[in-house]
Amino acid sequence: MVEDGLWDKAPRPSIIYGQHVWPGLAGTVNVSKGTAMAMADSWKVTVHGKQSHGSQPEQSIDPIVLGAHMVVRIQTIVSRQVHPLKSAVVTIGTFHGGLKENIIPATAEFTLNVRTFDPEVRELVLGSLRRIIAAEADASGAPAPVIEEISSFPQCYNDPSSAEDLMRAFEETLGDDAVIETPPVMGSEDFGVLAEALGVPSVFWFFGGHSAEQVDGETPPAG
Repeated sequence: MVEDGLWDKAPRPSIIYGQHVWPGLAGTVNVSKGTAMAMADSWKVTVHGKQSHGSQPEQSIDPIVLGAHMVVRIQTIVSRQVHPLKSAVVTIGTFHGGLKENIIPATAEFTLNVRTFDPEVRELVLGSLRRIIAAEADASGAPAPVIEEISSFPQCYNDPSSAEDLMRAFEETLGDDAVIETPPVMGSEDFGVLAEALGVPSVFWFFGGHSAEQVDGETPPAG
């Protein structure tokens, strides 16, 4: 919307508010002061190899094995490169390769998601991903992999003063016990794009959507 000229067509606000349901008790709200949600980056990585029949593995560069090495090596980024008092999450959500059990395919692909709070940590993780992906391909004698950015969301940051004002307003309406100050969560939202584009403060909060009987961790009955 921003790229399509939202703020050229709509009135420019002095502050932006947003909300989202989450698994809490109906009638309650959760608000963070400062950092509320993480930055998120999603990629699709296409690993190129050399196709061959499974009976002639010496003729191949196996992109499935190569991709698997990448996935395993990627696991060391958070555990060995990110400071233990910082936060980062790297998830490999999909991995696809090949169409038949006896054919080594020409390509494989996987998708990944990175979540961070600190811009420096984000750059560290993304840089390490690029280095590992390129180095593993080079070590296998494979063509360069292709990295495609799927999405990139900025940090969701709540202006502390505005968040405090909002919490007081909620308390007057819902009661003190219904308003919960919440630490940052690793979830992400594209909401931050709206305020970032204008340079105005913003506040994003969560509201509960379950009855008391449904917030005990049990799956609610069907129907």
